[in-house]
Amino acid sequence: MAKQVKVSAMTIKRNCQTYKDFINVKQGEKNKYLIDSSSLPVFLFIAKMRNKRSLQSAQILELLVEEGFPKIYDTENINSSEQQPEQSLENQGFVPVQNIESMVAKRVQEELKKHEHFLSEWTLKQEEQQRKFQEGLLKRLDDRDQKLMSSIRELQESKLEIAASIEKAKKTPNKKWWEFWK
Repeated sequence: MAKQVKVSAMTIKRNCQTYKDFINVKQGEKNKYLIDSSSLPVFLFIAKMRNKRSLQSAQILELLVEEGFPKIYDTENINSSEQQPEQSLENQGFVPVQNIESMVAKRVQEELKKHEHFLSEWTLKQEEQQRKFQEGLLKRLDDRDQKLMSSIRELQESKLEIAASIEKAKKTPNKKWWEFWK
């Protein structure tokens, strides 16, 4: 195969590993690769893209898909997986459909409990904040009322003092300013 494509055997091995989805290959004994002749056009296309356009592996993979090269599937693995019993599927992490509904219901219940717990905590916090706010508001209102009452008292006292001074001024005879010694 390497002679037909005109590349080294290591390049063929590397291409087999990199582009395994498009190459029909089986690994034989002593690290040898058995390549089907139907994969020759893929190897030629890869060599052409590397030599003429010097493209990277990811770009070549995209071009292989765009050019319509068919993907190769390992039918032995597919057939053997179909014949596996249900227990081995469970060992591989597959869950029977019957268990999915109970798992979903259990998970939904857990999430509901979490949300209820969160909601009750949030409600308690909100009530505590509301209580503190109301206490603060009442304290401020009381302070305001106390200050208002004290200012009203001061105002009344000053009115009384003014009235008393006016009465005193009426009782004293009018003196001229230059008669201040009298």
